[in-house]
Amino acid sequence: MLFDWDDNDIDDDLKKSEGSIGAKIRRYREARGLTQKEVGLRCGFSYSSSDVRIGQYETNKRAARLKVLRDICEALEINEGALMDGDMFYINNMYHALFDIEDFHGLHPIKKGDTYYLAFSGNTIDGHTVSRQEYVSFLKDWYEMREKCSPLHTDTPEQIEEKLKTYTLWRAEYPNNVIQEAKDRRDDIRRMSILQAELDELNARVKSDDELAKIDAALERVLPEVKETYIPITMESELIYIVKEMITGRINVEKYSPSDLFSSKSQFWHVLSIRTNELLEDENKMKIFARFVCAVETIQAYGIQIERCITSRKDELFITYRCPDSQYIYFKNLYEVWDQMLDVITGKGVLNEIGRQFVEKEFKSQITGENDVCFQIE
Repeated sequence: MLFDWDDNDIDDDLKKSEGSIGAKIRRYREARGLTQKEVGLRCGFSYSSSDVRIGQYETNKRAARLKVLRDICEALEINEGALMDGDMFYINNMYHALFDIEDFHGLHPIKKGDTYYLAFSGNTIDGHTVSRQEYVSFLKDWYEMREKCSPLHTDTPEQIEEKLKTYTLWRAEYPNNVIQEAKDRRDDIRRMSILQAELDELNARVKSDDELAKIDAALERVLPEVKETYIPITMESELIYIVKEMITGRINVEKYSPSDLFSSKSQFWHVLSIRTNELLEDENKMKIFARFVCAVETIQAYGIQIERCITSRKDELFITYRCPDSQYIYFKNLYEVWDQMLDVITGKGVLNEIGRQFVEKEFKSQITGENDVCFQIE
């Protein structure tokens, strides 16, 4: 800021910035209770131009040379470091640099025991609102890099010099380097997710026939008994209650597809998924699941397409039911009331039996009547 710029060279943002030299001159002048003319006269400017000159400096329309800055500091009875972007090697300049950071970023001293520290937080003296959270990531980045580059007593002179170079360049590149590192991490995570999805798809494809055969064999043992009491469904609300029965029976029914790849590129609407080992290892759960299978067969008999397949998530296999996107309307309510259904099952927010009956009634009203969908295609 110690250069004599031409007016056209001064950036508009710099002219308006509260941290500019001109803004500081104005702030200190007003704090002293002086007019622009009074400061100009103290600096030795002519009576006719003194207020104009100070006005130009305050609006950054004109940049003061070093001698003029010193005259202004003397006129305002302030330390030269308060206005000059000087060499931070000098302690007075460092003090005033910290004061600037206080004004615009909330840096301030705090006392813990007999020791004093600096912290970013709270409101500044001149009314700026500062959120501590804004600076947590910066301080974390800085702390971690400083720890990483701090010399150890076992380091050789060459290692110490290399750490210093790394630290110096890291600070010079900040925050661009951290932003790039974060982007690289996100890209790596995204790539890992894609690779995992491809592995899941391959795992499901390889094991699909064997797993479906196991499911079918287990169903053969329980379906005859289940069909004796099963009443064919006609409405989506009835299917929702069967799904509710599965979840109540401690079957972990998944609302979303276990396979990210299946979800992103498939033309199918996901209905639900269940871990195959959960069904194969518990005959009671298989019996409850069998009622859902009966419902699916009924829906298919109405001409609605709903199919099953094996999907995978990190080596776990799921039996997944899905329908074409064009027929999602038959299962849309199930998807939309899923969370409410879970709340009814778990009794979330229910204090007594009256409350339980009320939420059950509310849930029923959401899926029946005009909200219900008929599976029978006319």
